[in-house]
Amino acid sequence: MKNIIPLIVCSFLFVSCDFIMKKHDDEKEVIVNPKPMVLGTDRDEHGCVGSAGYRWSVLKNDCIRVFEEGFRLNPVKETTVDEEEEIEEPIISGFVTFEKDGDRAELFLPDKENSVILTREKEGKPYNGEGWTLETEGGLTLKKEGTVKYKGALTEEKQVTGSDNPEQ
Repeated sequence: MKNIIPLIVCSFLFVSCDFIMKKHDDEKEVIVNPKPMVLGTDRDEHGCVGSAGYRWSVLKNDCIRVFEEGFRLNPVKETTVDEEEEIEEPIISGFVTFEKDGDRAELFLPDKENSVILTREKEGKPYNGEGWTLETEGGLTLKKEGTVKYKGALTEEKQVTGSDNPEQ
């Protein structure tokens, strides 16, 4: 009996402190239901749905998702040596697709609504168009009037060894 009385007193104090310390509002919580967004209502003049990531490709003559079919080009950040504070900014990449067995490339840039068609004289030469130059030797490098603006995203090739099968 002596053990039960301190247990009851401690429980009472714990519950009363919990009730006193918590904020109890009598106001009812308001729940706002936002308008549901319907994909597919933002078709462009070619019928491509921008909200689903589709853009019109002149080379493929179809709506494509450039992040699935193209090669990523990340912007080259121009920095100065005395920068003390590093501010992280979102990376908005460009993409390039190539004509199959041809001498044209299509450039999709984040600040341009329409793509840019680049052409080359022959294999091994850079692609050119509208002031842009795309070099493919030693990785993708995109220049605007001689200044490097984008570089191809780095890829890491890994050799697969062994098996996923635990019995082997």
